[in-house]
Amino acid sequence: MKFKNLLITSLCAVLIILQSCNNPTASGSKGTSSNKQITATDSRGKIISLPHEAMRIVVLYNALVDDVYMLQAGDKIAGIPQQVYEMEDTYSFLSRLDTRIRNKSIPTPTFDGQSGNAESIVGLKPDLVLTFSTDEDNISQLENLGIPVFTFSSLNDEKILEELKNVGKLLGKQKRAEEITGYVSSEVKKMRASRETSPKKIYYAWSKGRIMSTSGKGSLIDMAITLSGAQNACPVPVEAPNISAETMYKWNPDLIILWNSKLSDVYSLKELAALPAVKNKQVFVMSPSFPYDPHTVKFMLFAKQLRHWCMPEYTQEMLDEDVKEAFEVMYGKKGLI
Repeated sequence: MKFKNLLITSLCAVLIILQSCNNPTASGSKGTSSNKQITATDSRGKIISLPHEAMRIVVLYNALVDDVYMLQAGDKIAGIPQQVYEMEDTYSFLSRLDTRIRNKSIPTPTFDGQSGNAESIVGLKPDLVLTFSTDEDNISQLENLGIPVFTFSSLNDEKILEELKNVGKLLGKQKRAEEITGYVSSEVKKMRASRETSPKKIYYAWSKGRIMSTSGKGSLIDMAITLSGAQNACPVPVEAPNISAETMYKWNPDLIILWNSKLSDVYSLKELAALPAVKNKQVFVMSPSFPYDPHTVKFMLFAKQLRHWCMPEYTQEMLDEDVKEAFEVMYGKKGLI
């Protein structure tokens, strides 16, 4: 009887020891640091709190997928927008970072390439969803289902840097985020120290041939244009004004910049044929667009591309070298571009 009791006591002791070894929160466990409460503030000013760093994330916008790979947290991605596979330059680049992208094996819980399907997102069992603050329906649905959502605004350079640092905390990549934002902040400071006495005026046209839609004062694009050393031809303090050909002539930009549009979208417009920028062939396409996405820390490269088009002294060779260096820092790898 005594032997039986001793045996039972011994077995209980062994089970307790094994459970302690498997418990990530046990004292002295290697998992202690990764399982402590993590908090970060998103673009809404909302504090997002996780019991540990996010291990499965669903990302609902292309630019935010890019952010995750910059943070070297691509292995945590459980879902992405369908557009990542459809946009040639984005797909081509990210394929080199993740074989799952190349094989198109990461699920895309979206409708029509962008609008999120809440049921599909929940099915991927994420412990964090990343999206823009304008994605209000998805945010509300997911948070009501108990899924944490971190939002971005990308309103300007300061917000982009701040949001990257905060999401870096939730992904356990705070040091990596600091490396990227520190570099970009330094480059931005240098660019702002270099001012043009007679800045050229740039008109920015929206994507998909929407030539008469532009970005006004105070917008993200306005920030990037100003950072480049140029001036936004649109003086209106409105996020996305639509204008007439008469207004375009009145503003008389030195350059017209296109995003995901074709040169013919401008040159085929008879009403703009006499515009000096058109007559002088000062219409440029930001292509490929991936290296210059202004919704990410690559707003700095967007501004440098504008600087090259505005200032002949900043040569193509200088721009290429700057882009190469930036990609090495932003992605932590050499030879990516």
